[in-house]
Amino acid sequence: MKNKYLPQILLSLGGVLFSGYLIFSKLFIGSCPLNEGCSYFLGYPSCYFGFAFFITLLVLSLLKKLKAIQVVATLAIIFAIYSTYIDFAYPRCPGGVCQYTLLLPTCVYGLAMYLGIYIFSLPRNR
Repeated sequence: MKNKYLPQILLSLGGVLFSGYLIFSKLFIGSCPLNEGCSYFLGYPSCYFGFAFFITLLVLSLLKKLKAIQVVATLAIIFAIYSTYIDFAYPRCPGGVCQYTLLLPTCVYGLAMYLGIYIFSLPRNR
């Protein structure tokens, strides 16, 4: 039997690994990786909140809690849009010039993963 939660699980796991890497770099190397500055929310790097959202979405996906996935993904999308706005409007890149290794701020990729999780959690007629 096909697991209809597999896309959410895989996207959440990818997000956990990606944001976990960002946190690891911030904590142990002392700077945000990928030639970009870190946007902050409530005094903490945004990647901390992204990690919490992805962990929550992973657990909810494993527990197959569809409505909860939709709610958390919606909150995560709003957060990622805000973080992306901050990254573009008030860049905090080393030397004041942003040259993103991945072409865009990492918040944009988090936003894409959250959108994917949300879209895959929408009801479909089969």
